[in-house]
Amino acid sequence: MSRTILSNVRVNGAGDPQVITVADGRIHAVGTEPPADLGPADHVEDLAGEIVLPGFVDGHAHADKSLWGEPWVRRTSEPITMEQMFEDQLRQWAETTTPVAARARTFLDMCVAYGSTSIRTFTDVAPEIGLDGVHGLLQVREEMADLADVQIVAFPQLGILRKPGTAELLEQALRAGADAIGGLDPAGVDGDAARQLDIVFGLAEKYQVPVDFHAHESGELGIWLIERIAERVKALGMQGKVSLCDVFSLAEPTPSQFEQLASVLADADIAVAVGVHGLLPVPDVKALHAMGVRMCLGSDSARSRWSPWGEGDILARAMFLAYKRYWRRDEDLEFAVTMGTTLGREVLGAPPCDLKPGDVADLVVLPGEAIGEIVVAPPQRTLVMKRGKIVARSGVLVRP
Repeated sequence: MSRTILSNVRVNGAGDPQVITVADGRIHAVGTEPPADLGPADHVEDLAGEIVLPGFVDGHAHADKSLWGEPWVRRTSEPITMEQMFEDQLRQWAETTTPVAARARTFLDMCVAYGSTSIRTFTDVAPEIGLDGVHGLLQVREEMADLADVQIVAFPQLGILRKPGTAELLEQALRAGADAIGGLDPAGVDGDAARQLDIVFGLAEKYQVPVDFHAHESGELGIWLIERIAERVKALGMQGKVSLCDVFSLAEPTPSQFEQLASVLADADIAVAVGVHGLLPVPDVKALHAMGVRMCLGSDSARSRWSPWGEGDILARAMFLAYKRYWRRDEDLEFAVTMGTTLGREVLGAPPCDLKPGDVADLVVLPGEAIGEIVVAPPQRTLVMKRGKIVARSGVLVRP
């Protein structure tokens, strides 16, 4: 049995350098010395005192929208409204000739090179495109099985009720192999919250898959909708299987609204994928965590026609989170990384990776003196490992 020995690494950036022995895709041992029976079949990586972390987790990506690798698109629409964004997306589908699988693979390869080993990507489903996006991502998921765990959410980007035929396409996507079903602004987009929830949760129950909603409604409407979602979750026994992203009602709540929302989310065990949007404040994630709300980070945008921003780097998301919260203490900066690693694994249902013997060897190694330093100035990733296999070095995928 060959082993990979990561020598001279600092676990979570703390303490003296250690030696991590990896075998059969798992961490076999963590100690101060290499294995006594080190042999010629073993591969040793001397990492010069660099930091080793659990692999990053991206809980909210849109790989099918990515234009990475494509010619630069000049964006002129302003202001950004949902209707304008819908028009931009329809235009992208009509004008982009590169297959979804090729564009998504370019983006997701970059995510892996940045250290993400578990990724949830929403994939658009609409009458205008059918299941092209879903089939493209299913192909990519298979191709990348040794690089990252990719979850596909069949996502009604243009709404469900306002686009007849979308509900049927969502069901076809689940039959084809999508991992989860998404929802979008049940009131703001579809205008009939109860009916959209009926469809989404009905399909989730029928196919026994998780649910992940984009929740852009803000204020009292947003809170009311989350309460309705929580009611469905508890009625169907789906605690721990439902997530929300883009939760705008968490952006600027009053203290009483914040406490109410946190209580509802924690009671129904609904997770939140926290994005860092240019126009919105970042929620008080430490308070949410203290109140029992499960959370992860998400890269969200992937340089689409909607937005030029988005590079798939979860450590950069942690930096933006900390910056917008104006975190200065190292313990807060460290929490930003925890959201992008161990807390994210819990949300996506990935096996534990606490850098202990027996844990799956999903790892990222990078230079720096401390976690705080790599948050405020994210460095290039030295090495990325997925289930014990080195998949990227110095920001570039390792090709077979």
